[in-house]
Amino acid sequence: MHERVLAVPLSRTGGHPSAERRALQRRVHRGEFVAIRPGVLARPDDLVGLRPEDRHLLLIRASSQLIRPPVELSHRSAAAVHGLPFVGAPPDKIDVTDRRRERSETTALLRVHGAARRARPNSEWHGLPPTSTLDFEGLITASLVRTLVDVAATVPLVESLPMIDAALLERRILPEMLLDEASWRGDKGRDKAAVAIEMASSLSGSPAESVCRVRFRQLGVPQPVQQHAFHRPGERTAVVDFWFPDAGVVVEVDGRGKYEDPAMLGGRSTAEAHWQEKQREDFVRSFPEVRAVVRLTWADLMDPERIRAKLRRAGITCR
Repeated sequence: MHERVLAVPLSRTGGHPSAERRALQRRVHRGEFVAIRPGVLARPDDLVGLRPEDRHLLLIRASSQLIRPPVELSHRSAAAVHGLPFVGAPPDKIDVTDRRRERSETTALLRVHGAARRARPNSEWHGLPPTSTLDFEGLITASLVRTLVDVAATVPLVESLPMIDAALLERRILPEMLLDEASWRGDKGRDKAAVAIEMASSLSGSPAESVCRVRFRQLGVPQPVQQHAFHRPGERTAVVDFWFPDAGVVVEVDGRGKYEDPAMLGGRSTAEAHWQEKQREDFVRSFPEVRAVVRLTWADLMDPERIRAKLRRAGITCR
């Protein structure tokens, strides 16, 4: 899953004589090396094209000697290992959990979480891949299910819901697994996690759609239908992100990669993708029950007031 990250050569300066360490530091100042963390370097060319979450995985690799069992990677650091989507920036420190601790602690490189759950017997899901720990560069990594519940209990909904939705969309977990894991969590963060789990949906086709659903909740809009299909016999079928039947409004989310990501373009040019999307929107507008089509960009999703204004103009009630 992380072949590119694991292939980046890391140079550790700790075992070098002081003169060599000083020479390496001068090369850092000249831009020949980049410090992943103090004492661990990489060449800039090897980092080109890495996503922020990939950089975080490099930080974990560079710091692996500082993390020893029973301490394990957890929360957003574990989310990066599991390949979950990040809406916000990855953490600047490595999230780990030490079950021997009751309180959390922060060091220069680590955010150490204490035990947040009661002792529990093995569940019916015990031993399945979603509930089993992983190994990342010799480090124990919290299971996918536990990671999602930990993240849901500790970060804003706009960051946790895209991760849960993505895991459901890819059929990596069952909702019942999350409910079971959350039921054994201590009081701290349990209610917050419950909100994310209750909202979770396997119908969200992208992190942008998940963020949009969070904004709908914040703005108090009516519950829309996800992935509604408009079909006319003998013609095409168009599936829209959100359909508000009472208002007759379609809401489409244009995520950041829709017209740029090669995987999403499928060999098409950006111009071709725009043209096909226009044809698709014209088809949707041809249905008499559709009064309006609202398009939301990533910039809109980061500003709820912009969404409120667009929805109100289309006739959707907001709080």
